[in-house]
Amino acid sequence: MAPLSLVASGLLLVALVAPAGGYDVLADWAGWALVVVGLRRLPAATATRQRPLLLGLAVAAGLLSAVLWFPVLHEPLVDVDPAIAWALSLPALLVSVLLAHELAAAAARGLDRPARRRWQLARTVAVLVAVLPVLVYGAGLDRLEPLAFVLADLLILAVIVMLLVDARRPWAGGTPRDFGRSTAGAAEDS
Repeated sequence: MAPLSLVASGLLLVALVAPAGGYDVLADWAGWALVVVGLRRLPAATATRQRPLLLGLAVAAGLLSAVLWFPVLHEPLVDVDPAIAWALSLPALLVSVLLAHELAAAAARGLDRPARRRWQLARTVAVLVAVLPVLVYGAGLDRLEPLAFVLADLLILAVIVMLLVDARRPWAGGTPRDFGRSTAGAAEDS
């Protein structure tokens, strides 16, 4: 499986919620484990200086979600103050920022301008999603709260789709599609 496909699968597990008895059957920590595996499989040639930080944040998000998977720990924290829920989501948001930054740089090195622009836009939106709660909860701009939630949901959906779109690109560690034909058969046709 291509590295970005693993990351997309992991983020999909993180984004989806299937509650049962207070637990999320689609455990976020399992999704973060897939994200970490996918990030580690990305080509070293595409790495920026932020790659170790990106991996560290993904591990931190996974460990945090493993602890918060237990309802006895999760429910009291989230019910106290929405700002606490935002603070607990910061590692995941920072993963989105750094992942978009890393992939924009990799696309630029791979001379893939459209992908670079998409990932730069995703990085900008991720920064906005990370900062909006400060304005909502810190500055009291309550009317921005729906925008913050909509942007956060759209961001994760867009990142998952973009990861799947770019999964086969060489700069992302994927291989070009051969549409089910073997490379030997394709070579004979040329």
